[in-house]
Amino acid sequence: SDHAGNMDDRKSTSGFVFFMGSGPISWGSKKQNFVSRSSTEAEYQAAGEAVCEVIWLRRILEGIGLPQQKSTPVYVDNEGVLKLVRNPVFHERTKHIEVQ
Repeated sequence: SDHAGNMDDRKSTSGFVFFMGSGPISWGSKKQNFVSRSSTEAEYQAAGEAVCEVIWLRRILEGIGLPQQKSTPVYVDNEGVLKLVRNPVFHERTKHIEVQ
């Protein structure tokens, strides 16, 4: 995502690409519905949208007879997000993220 990238309303944009083998099978880009307070918040929201897409893709693949037995890695390039997802306890400083 980009933090506050839209100069008119300061909203961030989320984006993702999923590959099967070496070819892209799903991708998306979307303006977030709120103004993020930090790059971590914008990236956390983008990661959540990517995970929803992973769930949908896995169900499609299972529906066409391709059972999914391994987990699907989701790569994130923000240290703050990595810390949040590795330690999913309530954090007072990130309460505003959980509310959204």
